[in-house]
Amino acid sequence: MRLTVRTLLAWMDGVLGPDDQRELAAKVEASPVAQKLAERARIAADKPGLSAPQVDGRGLADDPNTAAEFLDNVLEGTRLEAFERVCVESDMVLGEVAACHAILTELNRNPNVVEPPDAAARRRLLDAVSKHVATGGDGSEGPRNESVSRIEITDGRAPPTRRGRPPAVAAWAAAITALSLLIALAGVLMWSLSRGSRRPHAVAAGVSPPARPVAPPAADQASIDQGASPAEPREPPVVPADSSPMKKPEDPAPAAVVPHAPDRAPAPGPPPEAPAQRDAATVDAPAATVEPPARPPEARRVPHGDALAIVAPPPAGAPMPAMPDTGAPAATPAPPLPPAESKPAPGVVGPAGFLLRRLAADGGGRWAPLVEGAALGPTEDLVVPPWCHPLLTIDGVSIRLEPNTRATIGRDIDGTPRLEIVFGRAVVWSEAADARLGITAGGLVGVLTGELRAPAGVELSLHRPPGTHQDATVVRRLAQFSAGSTQKVWRQTAPDGSPASPPLSGIEPEVVVAARAAIMWDDADPAAARLGPPSDSPAWLRGVASEDRIQREAARALARRLAGADEVVEGLHAMAADRRAENRLIAAATLALLGEYGDLVALLFAESPGEALTEGQWTTLEAMTVPLALARGDNAAKAFAAALEARAPAGRAPVILDLARGFSEADLAAGGDATLVESIADEHLVVRRYASRRLAEIVQPEGRQRAAYRADHPPKLRDEAMTWWRARLEQGQIRRRGDAAESPATAP
Repeated sequence: MRLTVRTLLAWMDGVLGPDDQRELAAKVEASPVAQKLAERARIAADKPGLSAPQVDGRGLADDPNTAAEFLDNVLEGTRLEAFERVCVESDMVLGEVAACHAILTELNRNPNVVEPPDAAARRRLLDAVSKHVATGGDGSEGPRNESVSRIEITDGRAPPTRRGRPPAVAAWAAAITALSLLIALAGVLMWSLSRGSRRPHAVAAGVSPPARPVAPPAADQASIDQGASPAEPREPPVVPADSSPMKKPEDPAPAAVVPHAPDRAPAPGPPPEAPAQRDAATVDAPAATVEPPARPPEARRVPHGDALAIVAPPPAGAPMPAMPDTGAPAATPAPPLPPAESKPAPGVVGPAGFLLRRLAADGGGRWAPLVEGAALGPTEDLVVPPWCHPLLTIDGVSIRLEPNTRATIGRDIDGTPRLEIVFGRAVVWSEAADARLGITAGGLVGVLTGELRAPAGVELSLHRPPGTHQDATVVRRLAQFSAGSTQKVWRQTAPDGSPASPPLSGIEPEVVVAARAAIMWDDADPAAARLGPPSDSPAWLRGVASEDRIQREAARALARRLAGADEVVEGLHAMAADRRAENRLIAAATLALLGEYGDLVALLFAESPGEALTEGQWTTLEAMTVPLALARGDNAAKAFAAALEARAPAGRAPVILDLARGFSEADLAAGGDATLVESIADEHLVVRRYASRRLAEIVQPEGRQRAAYRADHPPKLRDEAMTWWRARLEQGQIRRRGDAAESPATAP
């Protein structure tokens, strides 16, 4: 049984069956966060001065119907997670649902407490109300008290002439009104109980409430799953859209709700972490209620699978979660690769995004599109074009690959699916409680388990220090695994899933990564890793960034152009000559990801009207292609340099290549600063663009000077800015500031 806000309330009020009560007690004992939430619920429910939501409130947090549907377990899945988050964040709402849950529990145990009063009781109530009205509520005589009231009402001025009905008539009218309201309230309550008896309320009679949990330690870093989004997502839950529905794991069936795959889909992928400062979590929407067969009271359970999870390490002595049914036995050390007929079914491609697969039949030199619904092979080499967010599903684990990513998919020797990030990013999550995924990113190699309903992220970035000499460039690889909004379990392994030998130092062989914490690896010290403290999750993990309409249309045009192609390079070359600039841009950038740079360089060098990119388009294209080409390896760097030399204006290839690689502090001191300032007056647009960009990165001018120079402006409009840069050169100010002098250039 999952530990959610609703199951926590059921445990507090002792309405679960004996087995579930013990299971939840162990989980609460192991989670200081759950203990703290239970204590907050008790205090909020008993706090006299705490305000309550208005009876006519509107909105998710204030509408009383939302709380009623939550307690009755009929709140739709798209609102359930958000309401539980409100409960976690608001003492007022938490106290309201805790108090109502306790009242409903008592009513279920003892229905007689709401029986309507008999005739004698009604007479006593009527007499008491009549006496209270007649005496003003304090036992004094009516006329004296009435005169005092009149003086208070008129602010001390002379009392008006007394008019109105005799006191007896007013008393009887008030008494009749009060009695009518009381009878109506009793009728509504009885109707609600009779209606609730047809929908089993999951209360087990005779179970005493659990002992009060101990207070959590102050330094505990565990957290409650809060959400969206892709949701990275809710990192909800930012809630992203454009993703395929996810499978619901096999869970014990709730008493009155049949769970099903959600009607909504993350965008594309997991929910982002909404609100903005939190991470996302994915939930299922409950289906319509049905009448289950009658069951004895001791067999009834509180539904427990569709809400925010409160994560904690397993209690001492508790068994580890079962391995997924992969068709291969789970053992330590890992068994041999299972026979082909028992291998798990391959994954499939979801409906969002577009990606390319490398064809291995002819030696692996060709690329083809991987369309929606296509099955993944035992191993896949994948590339994601710009502005695409493809979704893969393997053994119940969803993987959203980010744009400009290269990744491989395979399996460990025990059948566990494995994702390797060559460069780029991926977001992973699963609805299955026993989900597992092998992850490789540089030297960070392991198997991910834990609460995967909230997404986790993995990234491998390439960092190249600026410098004019390619043979002196040292490219650093930095890998990071981000836990997202719930804690995850990371177990170090070898690349094939066998035990790591030796494991990385700095972290345990198996470590619990707290919510919003991360494991980081740097190939400057490849035998070590470190566990970073909780902090804000990366923006890309919280959900899919919303590209503008033009970029989305370019991604769709790319998918349409390449759909059904046996080999995509020819189609990309044709699209790189399209009349629409955004189509040329995405085609050239995709070719660069495949290692072909001719169309990219031609587009960067274009100057004629109708062919040249705008300043913003040029900057976008250069930033997502050239740093990666220079950092991903010697072959790519040499191929880019060859393409540049073949298409550069006569005699300008060395200067343009130096501008593309950047300038170190030593280069600037040796005359690179003068080269940059001279280049902003060059006759060729690509030289001016590169020079102005490098100068802005190095000096970081502020205010008006940052936008004063535009490489595509006529010479007269550039004169003032060029004079300003020449003055900085004469003053020796073409230097980096502080830490910027040591900061590497990053390949996206």
